[in-house]
Amino acid sequence: MNVGSYNRRFTAKPMIAQFFSQKLTWLAVLVSLGIGAMSAHTMWTAREEQWAYHERTNANLSATLAKGLEWSLDGVDLTLQKIAIVLQDAHSLETSEYLSHTVLLDAVWRDIHFSGVTVLDADGREVLREEGVSRPGRDLSQEDFFQAFRAGPRHDVFIGQPSQSLKGKDLVLPVARPVRNAQGEWQGVVVGHLHMLEINAWLHSMNLGELSGVNVIREDGLVLTRFPYDGSSASKTLAGSRNLQRFLSSPQGSFVGQAVLDGIERLYSYHRVGPYPIVINTAQATQSIVQGWKSSALQLGGFALVLIGGCIALAVLFSRELVRREATETDLFAEKERMRLTLRSIGDAVVCTDANGLISYVNPVAQEFTGLSSAEVKGQPLSVLQVDWGHGTQSPASALGGDAPERKRTMMVHRASGERMEVEVISSPVLTASGNVLGAVAVLRDVTLAAEQEARMQRLAFHDALTGLPNRLLLQDRAQQALAQAQRQGSELAVLYLDLDNFKPINDHMGHEAGDAALVQIAQALQSCVRASDTVCRLGGDEFVVLFNSSPGPQELQMMAEKILHACSQTFEWGAQLSPLSISGGISIYPDHAHAWSELLRCADQALYCAKKAGRSQISLYIADGEARRLTAPVPVPVPLSGGAPRLQR
Repeated sequence: MNVGSYNRRFTAKPMIAQFFSQKLTWLAVLVSLGIGAMSAHTMWTAREEQWAYHERTNANLSATLAKGLEWSLDGVDLTLQKIAIVLQDAHSLETSEYLSHTVLLDAVWRDIHFSGVTVLDADGREVLREEGVSRPGRDLSQEDFFQAFRAGPRHDVFIGQPSQSLKGKDLVLPVARPVRNAQGEWQGVVVGHLHMLEINAWLHSMNLGELSGVNVIREDGLVLTRFPYDGSSASKTLAGSRNLQRFLSSPQGSFVGQAVLDGIERLYSYHRVGPYPIVINTAQATQSIVQGWKSSALQLGGFALVLIGGCIALAVLFSRELVRREATETDLFAEKERMRLTLRSIGDAVVCTDANGLISYVNPVAQEFTGLSSAEVKGQPLSVLQVDWGHGTQSPASALGGDAPERKRTMMVHRASGERMEVEVISSPVLTASGNVLGAVAVLRDVTLAAEQEARMQRLAFHDALTGLPNRLLLQDRAQQALAQAQRQGSELAVLYLDLDNFKPINDHMGHEAGDAALVQIAQALQSCVRASDTVCRLGGDEFVVLFNSSPGPQELQMMAEKILHACSQTFEWGAQLSPLSISGGISIYPDHAHAWSELLRCADQALYCAKKAGRSQISLYIADGEARRLTAPVPVPVPLSGGAPRLQR
């Protein structure tokens, strides 16, 4: 333990003892406890009243909703009962002659026409529709409102799952009753519906607060609809849950429970919808019920806490504030000194600016790096360093990285020597706690040699070290791009596979150094014959490939092939020795011969083999496996003569 902390602990105990030895202090504590007790009692009473009000409101609302839904269902069910009575005397649900002479049935068909009622036979087929037309209709035998009556005898009304099968695009709530003949035998189902859009719009008008809503549930636990409605409630069920047991235990009631679907605690007020197997409930989140009370309780509790702790806090505040300020000043001085020493000893150049973009500090490395002294740059704009910051203004926010740290490479000029250097700049703004810019810090590092090395390594990775031509890796990349472009544009491209004819004698008799010189000579000749968009590549050894990015026409392709042959048919001179040079090649075309790059190379290689076999010093065009046709005539190869000009050899 250091001396400072020991002294603080030693003086703190007498201060606390002195504070509680005052009678006024104990009186303030007793008054504060009384204020706290009265505030707690007031807050609890307000909560009980708030809860009772919401419980009465929810019960009245659920009763109103249940009665309204009951009236709507009664209107549909009355129509169903009328139709079931009339159809009871019909010999068959598909017989319309008897029904067409019944006055009552005419009224029934009007109900069918306006309410959308459908009659199904014992097989679940739609047999009666609007205007009394009897004809085979849709098969609705898989709907739950039909399966409910097929599974066993039911004499009451059944509410089905919301479905689009009755009204096409509209979602409706099916209401079904059985159709029986005069002997009481079940012979079908009559189905009506309520539009779910109307029900949901009706429920939408009820605003119970956040995380609250209204639910319409069937007796078996199926959620028919709920508000807020998002379409995800379909086919969800509360079957087997404790909440469903409570809903079915009595015609109406209220309780607090945890929701099955989302696990949120809510106050449920529920009512049975008349004689129908439906329960409607209002579910208000307990969080929203007490939300208003919490706001008032927080205000009252906060005020009480202010009164309770005010005197004590004020007494302690001044002494602690003085101690804190002294410690803060000491820490700031130590931090500033530590930062100054760090910047002086760091191995990189460091430049600091103020909020106006003027230089406030440069460390010794930065002075040596730029050739400028601290006195020359202090208070000057950043442009004095002759660094290309890449921005038009001199504010630190834009010149040294904006509002976030930034790393980039740029160029600078040394003031004394005039040397241009590539530097890496890591810049960061200096911000206040509220986000205001106080200045900026930039760290500069000379990366000239590293950049040159990177460029050299990049070139070596994609180019042949001897000839400087693109290597196999770069050729394959350009070929894939050219194939993709040709496929998009529906164009062609050509591949020329080349091989030197007289390379081995040069290597054997003149040496490998002469062979390397011959390869360089051929590479230069090839580059002089192609277009800027084409690629000449050395695959390895004495093999070359020319990729024509866009295939020229047949005549132009032949002319370019002849030009290449003539350019590469030459005499190679190495010291006092002369040797003939010529080249043979094979061409394949995309997409006539192949679609994949590897297949195009293979076809061109086969055409090259045919050209070699036919006598060399010529270029052949691929036709099929093992077959090619001559694209150019053989070019005479100059044969050097001792003591005279070279003669041509065919």
